Amino acid sequence: MRALAAAVVCCLLLICSPGGPTHACTSFCMNTPDGPIYGTNLDLFIPGDGLVLVNRRGIAKESWRTGTTGERVRWTSEYGSVTFSLVGREYAWGGMNEAGLVMSSMELRAGEYPGPDERPPLYDGRWCQYMLDTCSGVDEVVASSSAIRVQDQSYTSQYLVADEGGNCAVFEYIAGELVYYTGKDLPLRALANGGPRWWWSNPGQSAERVAACHRRNESFDARSDSSAVNYAFGTLVYYVAAPHTKWNIVFNIAERELWFRSVQSPTYKHISLDAFDLSCDAPKLMLGLRALRPRCQRGRLPHVL
Repeated sequence: MRALAAAVVCCLLLICSPGGPTHACTSFCMNTPDGPIYGTNLDLFIPGDGLVLVNRRGIAKESWRTGTTGERVRWTSEYGSVTFSLVGREYAWGGMNEAGLVMSSMELRAGEYPGPDERPPLYDGRWCQYMLDTCSGVDEVVASSSAIRVQDQSYTSQYLVADEGGNCAVFEYIAGELVYYTGKDLPLRALANGGPRWWWSNPGQSAERVAACHRRNESFDARSDSSAVNYAFGTLVYYVAAPHTKWNIVFNIAERELWFRSVQSPTYKHISLDAFDLSCDAPKLMLGLRALRPRCQRGRLPHVL
């Protein structure tokens, strides 16, 4: 049964993986006097509109595949989260947990995952969910990332991760090795795909979008820009959007709130993590991004059996 489920998910991942020209996803983290604001676009030609999922703390999980020694990744979610997915539950494209950790992912065509070794593997969406389940900040993601191998699939991903303290990091796999940039090694707090590496060696539109995010981050003035969230949406919609932008999402990390819209449902929607019971015995909750619900409140998302 587990093998059949794994095969089904592999097929879904292949169906939903990007094809054709590299797509122009962009993410950034902007510091404000009231805390960091994280914005991200998903730019991808796909059918449908994706899902928003509420994930509970206290849930025991494990990987399907094993490392060369037969070990699996086993963990219990320490933090509840809200995630966005193209595939389904436990396969996060990105999201935020109740500790204020935020991340999103995007394709890296020139990336290469490591081959099988003793470390138990996770697919990239499961890697995101694992980090949101178990980590409260960027430093913990750094510490955890070396113990888990992202499993080879039809494409590789890179990730921009941020936390409540305003810390940021980029994670990617180059030539089979995990590399990350944070602190002084991450002078620009933005990431865009479309080339062989991130901003310094990625010519063309990718570098231009990172530069646009940096200029916008530096230009934010809380005295004249009354809403940091609206300002971040301005960056996503008017400065780095592409013809195939699918989602615009903004996270107010300090307030544990997020806003999102999609091409098929352009109404802006709002979710507060405080609105949900994230305990292990709470009902599973899910919302389609196309739903025209302008504001999500406790218990108002449809239950998932």
